[in-house]
Amino acid sequence: MKRNFNEDTIVAVSTPIGEGGIGIVRLSGRDAIKIVDRVFASPEKKRPSKFKTHTIRYGYVVDKSRSGNKGVRKKIIDEVLLTVMRAPKTYTKEDIVEINCHGGMAPLKKVLEIIVKNGARIAEPGEFTKRAFINGRLDLAQAEAVLDIIRARTDAGLRVSVNQLEGELSREINSARAGIIDVCADVEAAIDFPEEDIESNTRRDWIKKIKMAGRRLKTLADTYHNGTILKNGITAVICGRTNVGKSSLMNLLLKKDRVIVTHVPGTTRDAIEEMANIKGIPVRLVDTAGLRKIHGIVEKEGISKSRFYLSQADLILCILDGSEKLKRDEGRIQA
Repeated sequence: MKRNFNEDTIVAVSTPIGEGGIGIVRLSGRDAIKIVDRVFASPEKKRPSKFKTHTIRYGYVVDKSRSGNKGVRKKIIDEVLLTVMRAPKTYTKEDIVEINCHGGMAPLKKVLEIIVKNGARIAEPGEFTKRAFINGRLDLAQAEAVLDIIRARTDAGLRVSVNQLEGELSREINSARAGIIDVCADVEAAIDFPEEDIESNTRRDWIKKIKMAGRRLKTLADTYHNGTILKNGITAVICGRTNVGKSSLMNLLLKKDRVIVTHVPGTTRDAIEEMANIKGIPVRLVDTAGLRKIHGIVEKEGISKSRFYLSQADLILCILDGSEKLKRDEGRIQA
């Protein structure tokens, strides 16, 4: 009988790819523990299926192969720490095993290959969180918050995402939903039993509940924009004519000398991007080429990029020379 796709045992490297002290290979599914029974060897000769849940054991990942009349030969792949976590008290509410390997590309790749060879399949992007959602461990708002936490660039953005993961957004939505459902149930009962008189107090109570739900939802809608800014940040484009101090402002906001500053017009010929944390808000700062009569194809391309970034900006910081009259290009930016 063919198994459902969501019932497969999945595996993935859950730490960033590259060199590091530790790399973690994670399995989830009904056969997770059974699979590591085949590939893990501990000094105490005990199988992972016999380990207590949520405990860590030392041992080796081994590749077992038959060698003629000599029987099964075990080849050590890596020295590891193995954690067994039994359902339902896990991230996915399935059996989970985490293997802490050395963090190089070669050992992680080899451990992954051996686990797949023994019955797991490579997880799709986000599949562990998808299973947590399907199995009722997280609701949709909480599942979205997981990625926001991973991508958080500031403390403020992290705080918003953690509150969402803890269920703050879900509680507000569910509270408003419950009030609306109560009113719907009462209205349907009144329609089904028209002989029952509806008191004016009851009608006022319905209106009160609906208005309360509306206020809750409006408050959430009003905070959405601020929350999005704290999580995703904004793009601020610094623009203006040549030699008005754009690059100096960029360096000041970054608190480092990122952009070359000289008295020579047209020093910045390409758009330069950097991330900055300004009072808890992630800001993508873009220093653009100065607007002036174009000299050469390189500067022409730079100014073309400047205009593109201006069209995409959330915030435009237009630097003007107060000692001179407003030029035509500067007037267009202000408009």
